[in-house]
Amino acid sequence: MISWMQKHKKWLVITIWISTIAFVGAGFVGWGAYQYGSSAGTVAKVGDIKIDTKEFQQRYSNIYAYYNNMFQGNFDQKKAKELGLDKEALNSLVTEALFLNLAKDLGLTVLEDEIKDKILSMKEFQNNGVFDKKLYLEVLKRAGIKPKEFEKSIEKEILLSKLQDILKPVLTPLEFDTFGSALFMGDKIKYKVLTSKDINLSHTEEELKKYWEKNKNQYLTEPMYEISILWVEPDNVEISENELKEYYTKNRLKFADENGKIKSFEESKSEVKEALRLKKAKKKALKEYLKFKKGEISATEQKTLPLDNSLIPSNIMKEIAQKSEKKYLKPKLIGKKYAIIRLDKKISSRPKSFEEAKNEVLGDFLKEKTTKELKKTAQKLYKNFDGKVTGYISRDDLDKLPPLKEVEAAEFLNKLFTTQKAEGYILLDNNKAVVYNILDQKLVRKSKIDKNRAFITDNSIKVKEATINSNLLDVLQKSYEIEIFYKGQ
Repeated sequence: MISWMQKHKKWLVITIWISTIAFVGAGFVGWGAYQYGSSAGTVAKVGDIKIDTKEFQQRYSNIYAYYNNMFQGNFDQKKAKELGLDKEALNSLVTEALFLNLAKDLGLTVLEDEIKDKILSMKEFQNNGVFDKKLYLEVLKRAGIKPKEFEKSIEKEILLSKLQDILKPVLTPLEFDTFGSALFMGDKIKYKVLTSKDINLSHTEEELKKYWEKNKNQYLTEPMYEISILWVEPDNVEISENELKEYYTKNRLKFADENGKIKSFEESKSEVKEALRLKKAKKKALKEYLKFKKGEISATEQKTLPLDNSLIPSNIMKEIAQKSEKKYLKPKLIGKKYAIIRLDKKISSRPKSFEEAKNEVLGDFLKEKTTKELKKTAQKLYKNFDGKVTGYISRDDLDKLPPLKEVEAAEFLNKLFTTQKAEGYILLDNNKAVVYNILDQKLVRKSKIDKNRAFITDNSIKVKEATINSNLLDVLQKSYEIEIFYKGQ
């Protein structure tokens, strides 16, 4: 997984480039020591724009949260360093600053009302569709962001959005015709589909062990967490009608039906009673929490669990994973009772033994061998083979290549129409190969291009936009001085 990300990280970071908003709840991630050059407090300067330490750490935290989510909580500073996350954070801020310099030089500005309207419209800060200032301040506090800093990030986002609107390309008729012809060129081909049935996949135990020895660091046990849990259940006490009505009056917005309509007291009485019981139980749980920490009471049970388990919800397990050993979590509601959890010990991942990893090893070994054998067979076969002959097919003719399924046909056709070879073979992701020979080519009927006008336009603009942005970035890097003070972790 890491090696794949290292190969593709340039494109991964583009997808998470812009904003504080997407990770506003992520908060800061501790990331060890780092060094600066001569400009303390500033990690870089691009043109007239300074990138400060806090902005850099927030961006790092955003990207860290993104990868941690991809790894389902199994991400740490070692992996972050291996991927060079600090450099990616800095690069994304430098790129952003280059475009901000351009926006300012073009005279683009952002009004205070635009910032206000943007924040008011964000669902992260709304209760029942209405902006909640208290929630706004709480969310920012959890994320370690001051309101002024957040408003500044919103201003930058709006400014970049305005610049993007200006730079958005328009497709000319000639470009449309060119892209349309490229997308819907018709090929008449002879082809044959090769599968695992066409190759020899026999193997020995020795081969499997050799494969495991070479790749054993890929087969790791799950990290485990030894925890002590003190369960606190609501007391089975009588709750008066007046208490229920008082609680309902103060919290009636919580008792809505599936259409958002507030239910009456009588309609929601059982829910009100349960909610009030849990509220009373939380007070009890907080008292038990203090006793548990002082060692005055013992845990209900001890468990050793992976991150993904059926007892503790994943969001709570992730919180446990971020704790130090012997630290406690305040009461968490799980089902209809509270859990007070102490992390006793973290058990790190380790390479699995051959026997533990055997099933995984076998699957990966066979997949790799299948690919090698398919490639070997296809190389021998494509010059002279008996196969099916199609009519003139284009990229969207997914139902004209039996026995390929539509998703397989789409992959084959996409690769076929980008290759420069008139004959050869194409390996598919699901361990199949297609040997082919292009017999003839021609442009399809204009009616087919007209029928797919929206598809052609959308994809053509994306290609043009990517080309423009790439070339523009090269120009901006030469136009604005870039000074880097950050020296790395």
